[in-house]
Amino acid sequence: MVKSLDFFKENGYLHLEAFFSKEMIAQVLKDAKSTFFRQFLIKGYLSSENSIDDINEDSFNSCLYKLFEEDLECFVNCGKQVQHLISLHRLSLDEKIIEKITELGIKTPNISTRPVLFFNHPKLAKQKVFYKVDAHQDWRSMQGSLNSIVVWVPLIDINIRLGALEIIPKSHLWGLRTDHIDNGFGMVSLSEEENQSLLSVEVNAGDVLIFSSFLVHQSGNNISNAPRWSCHFRYNDLDDITFIERKYAHAYIYKPVEELITKDFPQLEDVLKIYK
Repeated sequence: MVKSLDFFKENGYLHLEAFFSKEMIAQVLKDAKSTFFRQFLIKGYLSSENSIDDINEDSFNSCLYKLFEEDLECFVNCGKQVQHLISLHRLSLDEKIIEKITELGIKTPNISTRPVLFFNHPKLAKQKVFYKVDAHQDWRSMQGSLNSIVVWVPLIDINIRLGALEIIPKSHLWGLRTDHIDNGFGMVSLSEEENQSLLSVEVNAGDVLIFSSFLVHQSGNNISNAPRWSCHFRYNDLDDITFIERKYAHAYIYKPVEELITKDFPQLEDVLKIYK
């Protein structure tokens, strides 16, 4: 534990191999894909006789790209729903994570914001920032405790071709370097020398990459034909004195839309059908 803590303090990150079982990670991925799969069926992209287990990756991805092109609203709403998967939230609260971040100095762990599940590919984005984020620091969007931690979890094996995460070891010691915000990301302008320091971290499903919220990192370039599936969790420390003195500053806003999304729905008969 001491060795891990020393490495983390010096370098700002830890890559822990086989941290989770592959079965646990596979369940999160399956739950996410199943959300899209239900829409594939109702739209007739696939036969209703198919189950999610019958579909190979190429067929699934083909349907995913088709949904993005033909019904962006549906695609986006599926993307919103997968952020609320029980399996995803359960993973973010797993005791192994809590124990590890406690070992790394967070005395009283607290969730900074809801878990986020990503499925990144150029074919699934209208803007570059939605599939590849250049150098940034997470603290700028979190604005929580100074020792806040990010846990990044690959849901598939991610190599350089798939856009493995790129980090600059020891860059957490630069402090806050964000010079502007882009779609909620605290962007960092790098010198040519700093760019040369970027290190690609290839990972396998079951691994975790834990890093300081001040660590400068960026998405790799996904040049494969498949999305990069991953998720990340953010944690603050309620015992951090600067966080306490700043009245537990909270940077996120959650609120529902005011309008009825589906006009004239539900009718009384729609509700009564549920309770027959």
